[in-house]
Amino acid sequence: MVTKAAQAFAVTAIAVSIGTLAAPAASAAPAPSTPVAGSVALCLNIPLPPFSISVCL
Repeated sequence: MVTKAAQAFAVTAIAVSIGTLAAPAASAAPAPSTPVAGSVALCLNIPLPPFSISVCL
């Protein structure tokens, strides 16, 4: 029983170590921003029972 547990642990450790070595390193560099063509609207919709009011900026 101990050998099965040790074998399972060894297989898991090997898989995790391969995954750690194969994974790319994380980068803290900010992504380059691209300019946006056009405008942006922010709207708020207030539903009332007989009708709805929309306020957009």
